[in-house]
Amino acid sequence: MRVLEDRSAALAFRPRQEGAAVEAGREEDDLARRQQRKDAKLLLEASRPLDPWERYRALVDAFEQGIDLAEMADRKVRFALLVMASLNVAVFALTTRSELLGLGPLGLRGWLGAYLLVYAVVAVYFFIQAVDALRPRAATPPGAARPVSFEASRLRHLERVLSQDLASYAQAWRDVRFDQLHNELALQNHRLAEINEEKYAALGRLYGGLRVLALLLAGLVVFASGAAVLASIAGSR
Repeated sequence: MRVLEDRSAALAFRPRQEGAAVEAGREEDDLARRQQRKDAKLLLEASRPLDPWERYRALVDAFEQGIDLAEMADRKVRFALLVMASLNVAVFALTTRSELLGLGPLGLRGWLGAYLLVYAVVAVYFFIQAVDALRPRAATPPGAARPVSFEASRLRHLERVLSQDLASYAQAWRDVRFDQLHNELALQNHRLAEINEEKYAALGRLYGGLRVLALLLAGLVVFASGAAVLASIAGSR
């Protein structure tokens, strides 16, 4: 009798297990379908065109990124000028040493003068590169045609803004459309990219010049050390 009760309980428990397994499978299928729908929705959202306000924010973000790049280039130029000033101070300290000024042979003095002349020319050239990287640039490149197809350039373009009176400028902002602002920001971003390209090209030449100046300074240190050794040998005799 006991055995029959155990068998009946086991038979009653087995359908419950199978029902729980089926229910768990259904839940997993539902989760998979919900995840698929979620992924499809995200894919659709990622591939849709931007609405006007989103496009405006994206253009503003791109403009701010260009401004950050320009400011970073200016900071790198200022750092390069500090390094160049340090190199020049080191050259001045070396060339005022008595061991170099008192070089006996006239030929050595001539070589030293020529060496310093080369250093001065290189330093001036790359100082000009620093000035070129830092100089302000016009919103419109020299010789470029006016952007007649972009009507909203009268709102944010400096030259076009100043060519209007205050009432016309205020009215233009009241009548502006999203597509006009998009065109204007696209124009500014394009010009800012050109400015950054010019800045970083000058910055690359400037840092290349710093390497040249550092090598010239190293050569001058070797020259000064050799002159000091020769002076000490001559003094011991």
